[in-house]
Amino acid sequence: MTDKPQRIFIVEDEVMLAFEMSDTLEDLGFEVVGPSIHLEEAKTVAENEDIDVAILDVNLGGNKTSKPIADTLRERGIPFAFVTAYDRDQINFDTTNERVVKKPVSTAKLLSVLRSAFSERES
Repeated sequence: MTDKPQRIFIVEDEVMLAFEMSDTLEDLGFEVVGPSIHLEEAKTVAENEDIDVAILDVNLGGNKTSKPIADTLRERGIPFAFVTAYDRDQINFDTTNERVVKKPVSTAKLLSVLRSAFSERES
């Protein structure tokens, strides 16, 4: 990872968890984009913002998922990780290359997945 603050996009519909992750990442020196708690807002951000890595909750409530956001990030070549209570085999729109982190998410897990995503981005 570089000396420049990296821009991490967070999509999480649980407001408290979204702000907890944001605070943790900002305390670690990252620049947080969002968090986005609604699908439509998240799609706009995914399409238009300068993002280095994204963290996506799978289930965004109301029968909505982060699939459209993941599709946009894949098209833009932006690495991301799913952060979810689901097991990988319960996510019907991921690929085998994508990271899945089980909730609850510790700071150590978050850093580990970000390091992996940044490695992918730099290669």
